[in-house]
Amino acid sequence: MNRRQFLRYVGVTGTVVALAGCSAPGVTPDETTTEPEFTAGETTGTTTAGGDGEVTEVAAGPEGRLRYVPERVEISTGDTVRWTFESPGHNVTTKPGSSEKVVIPEAAEPFGSYEGDAHYSINEVGTTYEHTFTVPGEYVYVCAPHAGQGMVGTVVVSE
Repeated sequence: MNRRQFLRYVGVTGTVVALAGCSAPGVTPDETTTEPEFTAGETTGTTTAGGDGEVTEVAAGPEGRLRYVPERVEISTGDTVRWTFESPGHNVTTKPGSSEKVVIPEAAEPFGSYEGDAHYSINEVGTTYEHTFTVPGEYVYVCAPHAGQGMVGTVVVSE
């Protein structure tokens, strides 16, 4: 079993256990909702199959803390990272001018969970933002309102 198969197995198993006996109004049988559980220092999120690549889950502001969990993920080109905003006041960005901490590969396009250059625009709790990575390299992203307090994450994309 390779790393991706293992992560997929663990993610599916965790989802089944978490959802056992639960029902939510408005959720059809084909929809699932998961809340990834992470421990300090963990470097990979929940990974699920999706479209052309895999989707890795990252929590933004879990438990009201100024951090991304996990803070570092490793994916392949064509894979997607999905950030879920778990507390108020956060965003995700690599856009120029958002923070001096931002670093992206030279050929990569900056991304952000908001339109334009409104770096302090925030996402509502419970919403998600996704970005598919097509250029290999290391991406250091931030929550613009909280970059100074250390809300910084890293995505390492390999070919």
